[in-house]
Amino acid sequence: MFKLAIALLCAASVVRAADGIQVEREGSLWRVRLTGTLPSVHRIVADSELKVRGKASNATRYVISAKVNAANEAQARQFARTFATIRLAGDAIVFTGPGNVELEVPRSTRFLNLASEEGGIDAADLEGSVLAQTVAGRIALDRISGDVEIRSNGGSTALGRIGGIVKCYSGGGSIRAIHISGQAFFETHGGDIMLGEVAGAIRAFTGGGGIQIDQAGGSVFAGTSGGPIIVLRALGMVFAQNAAGPIDIGAASSVECQSGGGTIRLSNVSGPMRASTGRGSVIAEVISRKITQGQRLEDSFLSTGAGDISVLLPSDMGVTVDAEMSGTQAVGAIVSDYPGLRSVTGRTSVTARGAINGGGPTLRLRASGGRIQIRKK
Repeated sequence: MFKLAIALLCAASVVRAADGIQVEREGSLWRVRLTGTLPSVHRIVADSELKVRGKASNATRYVISAKVNAANEAQARQFARTFATIRLAGDAIVFTGPGNVELEVPRSTRFLNLASEEGGIDAADLEGSVLAQTVAGRIALDRISGDVEIRSNGGSTALGRIGGIVKCYSGGGSIRAIHISGQAFFETHGGDIMLGEVAGAIRAFTGGGGIQIDQAGGSVFAGTSGGPIIVLRALGMVFAQNAAGPIDIGAASSVECQSGGGTIRLSNVSGPMRASTGRGSVIAEVISRKITQGQRLEDSFLSTGAGDISVLLPSDMGVTVDAEMSGTQAVGAIVSDYPGLRSVTGRTSVTARGAINGGGPTLRLRASGGRIQIRKK
């Protein structure tokens, strides 16, 4: 009951009890600060910028700061007594006023729910999980050991080292992350998504902008309405789809890509490849596939509506080729470094079928208006 009464007091009363008014000159303005302590809290709401740091302490301390155009120090101190309030609303501590709020909370806090109405959120050095919500401000989280959930109507998101699962929903703005130790889900209506190392599976979707993923410890599902998709390395399968723009996939266990218009590049794929583009080339490099007894490798299918297809195969790899060029009468539109393909030229198409190195999974290739090349690695 005593804690509740303190929380319901205005900020001036709380600060007077803590003897925490600071005033100093900054150019033509005055910087005022209110400092004090709070009971243990798990939900914090602020009007403006909110900064939270975990400390090796059991206390929760706050600093509210703002600049004021005052004639003298006495007027600045008077402003400091009235410009902010701290109140309890349900289970939340609410900071109201134009000042930026900085908090030091116990690092061992298991969960924090942070919200800013008109500013951004910056939180770091916490062992628990964090839910961060803003209307339009930037969100920056780093050195968070638990799970993270982010909800924002707009504004960028920057993540440093996160120890758990990440879920991020944004109405617009870029998303960047350095290291995530769990699975990750990202969705934004606009802006780029740039991810470093993610230990688990990734789902990343943006309404406009590019997606780049350096390393994924699991499968990747990536989609954008416009912009490139780049995945440098994934330990699982990669599914990538965009309306326009290139798709570039590095090492992956298998790939499925669709582009409305843009070149697709696949490098070091160890499993089946399925890739199609409306306009642009498809360039695929395959690495040797290891199979166990009784296992059958899956077929691959590459197609383009207007462009070339180029496939680089290991010299000892066995595949069955089913290639077709349509919309052309050019002899030699299908080129292979491997013997044994039977080529047939028709009035509006060229086909080539046959076994390479004794045959194997089917490599089906379809192109229009360009060339198909099967090269030896």
